[in-house]
Amino acid sequence: METRVLVTGAGSGVGEATARLFARRGARVALLGRRSKELARVVAEIGGGAHAIVADVSDPQSASAGVRAAIRELGGLDVAVNAAGVAGYALLEDLDDAAWRQVIDTNLSGTFYVSREAALHLRAEGGGSIVNVASDLATMGVAGLVPYCASKAGVVGLTRALAIELAPHVRVNVVCPGPIDTPMLRAGVDAADDPARALREKEATVPLNRLADPDEIARAIYFLALEATFATGTSLALDGGTSAA
Repeated sequence: METRVLVTGAGSGVGEATARLFARRGARVALLGRRSKELARVVAEIGGGAHAIVADVSDPQSASAGVRAAIRELGGLDVAVNAAGVAGYALLEDLDDAAWRQVIDTNLSGTFYVSREAALHLRAEGGGSIVNVASDLATMGVAGLVPYCASKAGVVGLTRALAIELAPHVRVNVVCPGPIDTPMLRAGVDAADDPARALREKEATVPLNRLADPDEIARAIYFLALEATFATGTSLALDGGTSAA
């Protein structure tokens, strides 16, 4: 039987790479995100067995409806991957309530909303797997990224609590990537006065002296979702050594 997979944030970056990897390995995939154009592009390139679900994970009703739509399209669900995320640089004097809520509502609350809806279905159907995407900044602080650090630390805590509550039927794990070569990271680099220098400086923060490719993170997500069958509550660092430095 084909594995049925829901991936949020699937219009770009790690979410897109994850959806593509699962599809290449024979899964039927539902891609959930806010931007219909990007989702349609990826679905068209993946081909048969892929479905686009337009939803906003930061809104509880939209997130729940999106999960239910994915279940209908796929005829069930075996794996949910929470890869939707946003960032935004602002020091405290410029960090208003709306900017705080945008990051927390998407990265942390959105992961909860999707996980809750998916987990209840998975548990009722006998089991499955959830993989969340956090960050190396779940365990490190960076000035100007207070909401992002807080949200990703929350995702790790959420993962651990869900893993205990949902055992033994539903496994819940989290990956904690370091800097990844995604559109989100590139947007920040390109906004710098000297983008080439900003990119070199970003790479220099990683002991492996490079950015991760999204597919490297996708392969780890696949491993936790389907192959690491004795792993639950696990936090897997994929950061090129940043958290070890």
